[in-house]
Amino acid sequence: MFACSSGGSTSGTDSVSDLSVSDSSDLSGSGSGTDLGESQDLAAAPDLKPAIPSDADCFTDWKQLGNCPAPQITESYFGNNCVGTTGVFVAGRYFQSGNKFWTSNGFMPYGPYAMANNLNRDTWNYLSPRLVCITTSNDASVWSGFAMQLRNPDGQLSNSVTVLNKAGLYPALPSSGTTNPFDLNACMDTPMTMTQAQARFVPPASSAALGTVTISRRSRACNAVSGCGSFGAPTTEATLPATLQVTGGTSIELRLGGSSCGTLSASSGVVTNTCPSTGPAGSYSAHLAGNCLMLWQRQFSSVAGDGSYTQTDYGAVIKF
Repeated sequence: MFACSSGGSTSGTDSVSDLSVSDSSDLSGSGSGTDLGESQDLAAAPDLKPAIPSDADCFTDWKQLGNCPAPQITESYFGNNCVGTTGVFVAGRYFQSGNKFWTSNGFMPYGPYAMANNLNRDTWNYLSPRLVCITTSNDASVWSGFAMQLRNPDGQLSNSVTVLNKAGLYPALPSSGTTNPFDLNACMDTPMTMTQAQARFVPPASSAALGTVTISRRSRACNAVSGCGSFGAPTTEATLPATLQVTGGTSIELRLGGSSCGTLSASSGVVTNTCPSTGPAGSYSAHLAGNCLMLWQRQFSSVAGDGSYTQTDYGAVIKF
């Protein structure tokens, strides 16, 4: 037979509390009806909502996706370099393409409807998921100071902002930072400076590699009246090296596959260089930034008697 010790007492008469439990609380839970050994499951329930699509996805696929956010305007202003001239810019997110082009006016793209009284239009000279512009006369008194609000093709309205006067200035470029070759805002970072370009050369070299550019191509069937269908699967158009080259003794130019795309531009506009091509694209618009390079081009076939034609897009993005 064995006896239990009472906390070290030898007299058997000491009143000793068991400090592992309270005198008044049964932590097993029997006193309260709750078993504290059964802890609550704090794991969050899964979020069953579909992920919000990207700007680039919503740009052309908003109808199929069905859950694209309303357009969001960050700012609007009158400024320089809307396709080479002055114009009204709108910067923000989730601007949608109307998937249709004004075929009798240089294939201008349809997109969000500008609800400003002096614009009242849905065609633009430049249209992308984060930046749109329409060319105007060089008159800030007419093209600034009014309210700008957009309505996307899916019917959703943006916030309203006042168009500012930034005459003589270039637009701030809203970059998405993706590597999607067909995202028109993928590499819209600040254009590469001469200092950034010089830092890429290892003395005494006269050329510096930026990387290998894989140019993708995709097409879709369109109609001048009913608009465009979905794009087919992308294919590879070309794979070319992109380099910087000292030229004229002091200048630096961008080269694509050995062809000159022109010298570095001091402009902070959308198109910083133009790269010639022997392929069907003819040439590529290029934006060269301090950490990336983006190429793009859009081509159309002739419009048939029934309104049908083909749109082909080319695009590439590299980071360095």
